[in-house]
Amino acid sequence: NSMSIAYYICANVSEDDEDYEVFLDVSGKAIADVDEDLLERLAEQANVMPLMSFFSIPEGEWDEYIEEVEDLLEEGEEFDPSEVTWFSAAEGLKTVSGLMAIIEKDPDVLEDAEAVLDDLQAMARVLLHLSEREISWHLAIDI
Repeated sequence: NSMSIAYYICANVSEDDEDYEVFLDVSGKAIADVDEDLLERLAEQANVMPLMSFFSIPEGEWDEYIEEVEDLLEEGEEFDPSEVTWFSAAEGLKTVSGLMAIIEKDPDVLEDAEAVLDDLQAMARVLLHLSEREISWHLAIDI
């Protein structure tokens, strides 16, 4: 995948929130390079929700995503782009921690496990901070 995309955490806070900068502290490029099916399998092994299930699309950007997202949907699920979904940070933290544990146990599953773990660690820090303040979030993609 030659496109340089990155996953980042979009927190449900306003830009003048003192913590706003903290939430942007995820590079997210390494994790975005990992094959989605592989990420999903790792989540299954870890017994946590797949990272992509926290994905929500920024308004106004969904045209290019819509086809991809429809591929990800379960049979009979409808995709409503006007609904930006927010998730609990604690749930996200479970997924990120689960993925980290699985990858640490078996780094060879990934080409660049170290970089991916760095991204996940950064996400975990942000999600921990969010969960302490009970702020919701979703995963977004930066292209």
